[in-house]
Amino acid sequence: MSESVNKMFDLIDDLSALCDDGIPVFPGRMIVNTKELYKIVNAFPNAISDEINDARIILKKKDEILQEAKMRAERIIQDAENERYKLLNESSLNKAMEEHAEKFRQTVFEECQQIKMAAFNEAQELRLNAKNDSIRMKEESQEYAQQLLNNLEQDLNRLYQVVMNGQQRLQEMKSNDAMQQGAPEQQQ
Repeated sequence: MSESVNKMFDLIDDLSALCDDGIPVFPGRMIVNTKELYKIVNAFPNAISDEINDARIILKKKDEILQEAKMRAERIIQDAENERYKLLNESSLNKAMEEHAEKFRQTVFEECQQIKMAAFNEAQELRLNAKNDSIRMKEESQEYAQQLLNNLEQDLNRLYQVVMNGQQRLQEMKSNDAMQQGAPEQQQ
């Protein structure tokens, strides 16, 4: 598992721990340390960018594999050409040797093409998988962060409503106390 994937899981564990340390307010609702929450949520893009860097490394390796395959192919072709010229300069078997060398060169060329194509296909698959994983992880982290922010917004709205209800109740109690104090004076 790559280091960036481990970072993503660590961030998710941090979010879980933050929720565990939260103060319950209502069933299913709690107060959490918003600085810690924002710190964790803001770390997600960095973890995702690590995945992108991993994809760049894979692409670089693809280029190195293709370059190495090309160099091997050129060496093999050069060796075949050298063998061909050597055989041509020898005795009465020139024609048979030339045909043999041509077949050998063609076989080597085809094998080199196959190696090159296999390396290219493997690099393409690695790049595509890395890109898909990066996109998926980014979407999942954004969805998770959005869900956390929505829950936080709901919790804050509920707390605001509790405060407003408490202020209204206090105002009613003051009004009732004022009316009760005014009532005995009217009886005298």
